[in-house]
Amino acid sequence: MTFRVLLLKVICYSFCFAVQAQIISDDFSDGDFTTNPAWTGEVSEFIVNEVNQLQLDFQPEDLKPAYISTNFTAVTLDDKEWRFDLKLDFAPSNSNKVVIYLASSTADLLDNEISGSTQEGYYLEIGENGSDDAVSLYYRNGSTTDLIARGQNGQFADSFELSIRVRRDADGNWEIAVGNPGLENYVVTATGNDVNYNSAENMGFVCYFSTTRRDLFFFDNVYFGDYIIDTAPPEILTTHITGENSIAVTFSEAIDESTGAGLENYHLTPGSVNPSNVTINQDTAFLTFATHFENGTDYTLFVENIADLSGNLMEPASVDFFYFELEEADERDIIISEFFPDPTPVFGLPEAEFVELYNRSEKFISLENWTITDNTSSESSLPPYVLYPGEFVILAPSSAKTDYEVFGPTISPSSWQALNNSEDSISIKSADGELVDALAYNLSWYQDEEKQEGGYSLELINLELDCFDSRNWKASENNTGGTPGTVNSINDPSFTGSVPQIINHTTPERDKIEIAFDKPIDLNSLENAIYTIEPQIAVAEINTNSDEDNSVELILAEDLSNGISYTVTINSVTDCNGNSSNDLSFTFVFDDIPPGVSGLIFLSDSIILVQFDESLAAETAEEASNYSISPETTISDVRLFSGNEVVLILNEPLDRQTDYTLTISGIKDFFDNTVLSQETEFSFEAPAQPAFNQLLITEIMAKPLADQNLPNSQYLEIYNPTDELISLVGLRYMDARDTVDIGLNYILPKEYLIVCPNSNVAQMRDYGRAIGIRPWPNLNNTGDDLQIINAGNELVHKVFYRDTWYKEDFKNEEGGWSLEMIDTLNPCEGFSNWRASVAELKGSPGAVNSVTEDNQDLLGPQVIKAFAPSENEVIVYFDESINITHVIVNQFAIEPAIEIASTTVVKDNEVRLNLAEKLSVKILYTLKANALTDCVGNTVRSDHNSATFAVVEEPVQNDVILDEVLYDPRSGGVDFIELYNRSDKYINLRNWQVLGPSQERTIFPDDNVVMAPGDILALTSDFDILVNQYPNSTTPENIAVTNLPSFPNGQGIVHIISANGELEEYFEYDDDMHVPFLRSVDGVSLERISPDAAIDVTNSWASAAATSGYASPGTVNSQLTNENISFGKVEANPKTFAHNAPGRNYTIINYTIEDAGNIATVKIFDAKGTLVKTLANNETLNNTGFFRWDGDDGQGRKVRTGYYMIYFQLFSGNGNTQLIKEKVAVGANF
Repeated sequence: MTFRVLLLKVICYSFCFAVQAQIISDDFSDGDFTTNPAWTGEVSEFIVNEVNQLQLDFQPEDLKPAYISTNFTAVTLDDKEWRFDLKLDFAPSNSNKVVIYLASSTADLLDNEISGSTQEGYYLEIGENGSDDAVSLYYRNGSTTDLIARGQNGQFADSFELSIRVRRDADGNWEIAVGNPGLENYVVTATGNDVNYNSAENMGFVCYFSTTRRDLFFFDNVYFGDYIIDTAPPEILTTHITGENSIAVTFSEAIDESTGAGLENYHLTPGSVNPSNVTINQDTAFLTFATHFENGTDYTLFVENIADLSGNLMEPASVDFFYFELEEADERDIIISEFFPDPTPVFGLPEAEFVELYNRSEKFISLENWTITDNTSSESSLPPYVLYPGEFVILAPSSAKTDYEVFGPTISPSSWQALNNSEDSISIKSADGELVDALAYNLSWYQDEEKQEGGYSLELINLELDCFDSRNWKASENNTGGTPGTVNSINDPSFTGSVPQIINHTTPERDKIEIAFDKPIDLNSLENAIYTIEPQIAVAEINTNSDEDNSVELILAEDLSNGISYTVTINSVTDCNGNSSNDLSFTFVFDDIPPGVSGLIFLSDSIILVQFDESLAAETAEEASNYSISPETTISDVRLFSGNEVVLILNEPLDRQTDYTLTISGIKDFFDNTVLSQETEFSFEAPAQPAFNQLLITEIMAKPLADQNLPNSQYLEIYNPTDELISLVGLRYMDARDTVDIGLNYILPKEYLIVCPNSNVAQMRDYGRAIGIRPWPNLNNTGDDLQIINAGNELVHKVFYRDTWYKEDFKNEEGGWSLEMIDTLNPCEGFSNWRASVAELKGSPGAVNSVTEDNQDLLGPQVIKAFAPSENEVIVYFDESINITHVIVNQFAIEPAIEIASTTVVKDNEVRLNLAEKLSVKILYTLKANALTDCVGNTVRSDHNSATFAVVEEPVQNDVILDEVLYDPRSGGVDFIELYNRSDKYINLRNWQVLGPSQERTIFPDDNVVMAPGDILALTSDFDILVNQYPNSTTPENIAVTNLPSFPNGQGIVHIISANGELEEYFEYDDDMHVPFLRSVDGVSLERISPDAAIDVTNSWASAAATSGYASPGTVNSQLTNENISFGKVEANPKTFAHNAPGRNYTIINYTIEDAGNIATVKIFDAKGTLVKTLANNETLNNTGFFRWDGDDGQGRKVRTGYYMIYFQLFSGNGNTQLIKEKVAVGANF
């Protein structure tokens, strides 16, 4: 029996000493050994380390002994004491040892050894060959040494860290004691007498070492002086259990035996008892009690009246401890109460697996050397740990141990066996290999399809349930994903599990029926249950087996008849948790005829599916030796595909020209009927490989619900519209993220095949033939891109569904409804050929869709765009899927004539034309498509079979300019910017950057948008809003939708950068750039008045005219000046304009001067000579430029109609002045 103690109180202690007179006292806490006191010798080979110890740190390559010493005024040795802490990080030997000079006549402690001088004194030596290393005291006189005392043999045989105290009295009596650093627990190890020398001037240390020991000597707390008198009373340091009725109490120092052995000085509660015996050994008292300690009990030991060897009496003290006895675990004393096989995604727990154990017994159980394993053969052992009754412990990988310790006590096995996400087993065994608990889980245990995707642990509902029940497990309901180390979130002690169900039945003999249940059943219940068989046959005997408590054997009074359907009904069956079932029944047909081959299906040239006329026993059906093919063909593997289908996998392909014979023997059905020998002749016929649209995805269940009529499972339905059986071998199913093999299977002509997660196949088979895929690519609720790809990497069918396809919002939002294809003769159509199911079950898996109706595609495809990504290729884009199996060169033509070398299908609506000659730049080509069809056979429309394209060129600065900006739209409106291609190039806007003050956007990241020379293109985020707000001034075909940054009202920037970085347009806009007499700038764009006008000049921009609706997106600007900005000397253009008139409602004042650097003042006067507005005041001019006047005064108000004079006064650098006048007229718009 093993005993353990848990200390519940930690006792702090300290020592008090009366020091009479000290000569040396150094704890090196000042980090320095050169002063106070000063140490001399080979000081370069010693350091004070980071924990303030004196440490040897010998660096020279030539090894030699190193010493350090300190000198003091000569004193007598009578009644003196030496103390020091000594640590050697190695086992001492004769060549690696330490010598401590307590007193030396010379400061050079190696004086005699090196020079042979007469050195006199006393020294300690530790280190010798063998394992008897002890501390020895010597007297030295020159080369003569005398041993005075030697301590306990072997006391210093290993590396150590100890404190040594040496004392000598006036009579020459020496005492050597050893203790622990920091404690006053010295134990005398040697005594002796010598009076040859009675003077001390030097003390120090000598280190002898080899290369690997050159830094492993440590010294600390060095003292030499008068005796240190102990004035501190003893204190309790530790308490530990030594037996079922004994305890050891260790004090801080050796105690007086007369007080320490007093029984009355110890008092134990509960029980209020004194020990029956106390034995003292130095600092430890061993207490024995007359009665045994109680298992699982907290005790308090009171101690008083204990004195140390100096007579110091301790204060009364107490120590608490917990006593328990370890016991062996029986089966399910400790159970697996929670585990975490799939820690991704993370909701709050560490991203690492764990297994939680719970001790549901009243025992204290040690887990040391227990093992944990999954379904592999590897076992991992557990470290020492005692699991208390009613407590949990977390098992986690060592890499996650610290993370899980936040949740509770955590230990790590020697290695971690990773748990499979979908299914696995876990076994816990005791140190002697006995099974304590085990389970085998699968995804159904979560009882929640969303949580089974990961991030949630599996928790036990009722930890005290005696018998296994898979329904006693469920996904955690804690929002962090689990409850490691504590009570489970779903804990329910009243839960008794589910009622028993029949999972299997066999008739091994004509008069015997064996029935298996899904859980252990009470044997008395099995023996007393009511069994009824129709047509009526009496049950003569009921047999049960305690080793197989989930099954029963019925011996019948008469034999079963071949080919007859029987129904067995069972009442009053109770599981071992008390759950009772009534009216359990199953029906079977008795059979004593051996199975026969009903057909062969070739899934590939090396895979044969053998179909039998009844279900087979798996152990015989999968035995390869039961099959042979001649001429000799090696069968490498045999798999039971379904109950009555077996897959044979061959080592070599079959030959179409050869006649074969398949021989089968030894195969049994479920009634133990054996095929003795059966031959089937065959010749190989290659299976059909599906081409485009020869398999169709016709139904999608993306959002199943737990309470729906159909099984709570995602699924697809695949339809074979052909008249041929199609092998699925080599086919791949993919969504937007994952690609998986469909596996070994087939689909019959006109068959609707259900495809679902592997774990849900059994449920879905109630609705049609179902096959499983593992892992299952999750169908996204909002939409996904689904494709079937054949073995030749060719597209068979695709469906890129979206949640808008339901067409009924409540079905989309509610979930539990499938999406169904309306017309399988229009398989490429998306939105218009799909809708939510209208079936009563909310789906129609494995059958004709509930929404089926005529919805044929009667229109041919259109060419919507052509683009030349290089000089050697053109990509043609269609508005729908085309027949990708028949795309040839002759179906395309290019004008001006360019020869097409070949075609490549990029996507089902994109074709690349590979050209035999290069395209030329700056030429607009026209592409025409003819005789192409869509995927249902409609020919490309003659009125939409062409598109123009050109080779794009890289832009440079000013090729494309910013032409118009609306940054402050009307309420409910939308921003736009407008670009103008003023070059002779075709320029692609793909991946250009548009920046606002705080955002950056890439425009057309996935599309090629080409601007032809002279094109105007407005960019906005909403086409409909923009066109509706400016219906009379918008050219819709010149508007493109893309992602733009936010342009704030008031002021901001528009920064445009081409993809190659060679073109930049940077425009700082401000409300002040609008004409001042506008009541509001909401919905008014700023237009560039000329492509030649500088972007960063305020006068280059004007408010869009009212007649254009205050903006002209995609159209020539309303304020565009048609004239080139002329640079005569000074000229106003036009000389007459009117407020709010169509077209120009301002004038441009152009100037040109001979030299730059002149200064100008420009003012406007009315006919009376009154100053109306100053356009410039002493501004420095370039050679050419312009000013703009909007017909307003200095306060921004409209001026009256009439004539006005422009005064343009120039000041040159040499002092000349010139005044130029220009008259303009401001009219009215009627």
